[in-house]
Amino acid sequence: MFEKELIEGCCRKERKYQRVLFDTFYKPVFRLAKRYIGDHHESEDVVSIVFNKAFKNIDNFEFRGKGSLRKWLNTIGINESLRALKKVKRLQFLEEEIEEKAIETVDSHLDLYKVNMILQQMPRGYRTVFNLYAIDGYSHSEIAEVLNISRNTSKSQLMKARKFIICELNKASSYGT
Repeated sequence: MFEKELIEGCCRKERKYQRVLFDTFYKPVFRLAKRYIGDHHESEDVVSIVFNKAFKNIDNFEFRGKGSLRKWLNTIGINESLRALKKVKRLQFLEEEIEEKAIETVDSHLDLYKVNMILQQMPRGYRTVFNLYAIDGYSHSEIAEVLNISRNTSKSQLMKARKFIICELNKASSYGT
């Protein structure tokens, strides 16, 4: 019932409930924005927009059980991250190919920090489609609609993102990092 009470308090514009909501969901929303944006300061800007929109529209939020508040905030976070990327026209979809020969077996002992660093190095188009599909569960049709690209471009960018990740993991394991 924590979420429901939190939502009700925020609907009444009670600062203590707004503070708890912010403190509880700040880190997950920031990590989500950083996954898409890459830059720390720009991600902070997106987080500010997310919470401003959330507090402004909390009256319209429909509680659907535990976790629905987090899902709602994540949806706002994804939309605002994509809006920020489009606004500065940094969302580009590359057509270059990753070398096939670099794709080998990847060590099964993956370091989360290493994987995160690889995601940050990934071209934004690859990273955006990868995040939407592999992490946030969007279908290629949904991605195509949200990013205003074709379904095939979404599939192609995902394939290239996967190749990029594997290639970078193989490089890291060859250098012993």
